[in-house]
Amino acid sequence: MFVMKKYAFPPIFNILEARQKKIEGDLKGAADIKAVAEKLKLDFENQLQTARDKALTIVQLAGEEARKNQEKTLNETQAKCRQMLKEAEHEIHVARNKILAEIRGYVSALTITSAEKILKRALTEDDKNRLVDESIDEVVGSMEKQA
Repeated sequence: MFVMKKYAFPPIFNILEARQKKIEGDLKGAADIKAVAEKLKLDFENQLQTARDKALTIVQLAGEEARKNQEKTLNETQAKCRQMLKEAEHEIHVARNKILAEIRGYVSALTITSAEKILKRALTEDDKNRLVDESIDEVVGSMEKQA
């Protein structure tokens, strides 16, 4: 026992002590690696959440931009429609006035001719004007009732 204690046990104890130190070092290294991995995992999760937030913001901005473009297009279209309606109403008004002027000319000539034939005499200028005005008023009133 004495020989073993003096010669065999010290190298065994040294080997066991070295092995214990190596295991403790490996465990400390594994703990350090685990801590680094956890930190990297947290960093990755933070970056992923930031990317998600940015993507959501981009989608919201794109939606708002699309809505603004849609409203702008709708407003422009409505303005064009109002302008076209205004122009069409103006053209109708001009055409109506032109037609009424033509009708006035035809009616006045017809009235004068008819009155002269009925009365078998020439009318004075005042009579012609009065007959034309009365006839035109009757025709225009009749047309407006039909419209």
